Amino acid sequence: MNPEKPLETTLNVLKIFFKILLPFLLIYLVVWQSITYANLNRKVKKLSKKREDLIKKNFDLKARVATSSSAERIENLFRKNNKDAPVYLGNKIITLTLPKEGPIGIRE
Repeated sequence: MNPEKPLETTLNVLKIFFKILLPFLLIYLVVWQSITYANLNRKVKKLSKKREDLIKKNFDLKARVATSSSAERIENLFRKNNKDAPVYLGNKIITLTLPKEGPIGIRE
């Protein structure tokens, strides 16, 4: 019996096995890649939609904060909620802008 004969037989079996298995493996990998790509694409679209909704909600909330913090609105809410409390016409909110001074230093 030739000692190289089992090795040749094993190599031939492996060659045939890879010739048969390799195309199926490649087809499997292509299908897997396509499915994974489609799932990721769906997730990206879903997250993009959620991001747009959150940006819109943030814009609406900022607008509500801006309108609810005006002095006239606060005064109207006070008058509406506290009908018995006296409202003095002289009580107004005044905003002052102070002039900027130079750097603090020792003055003579």
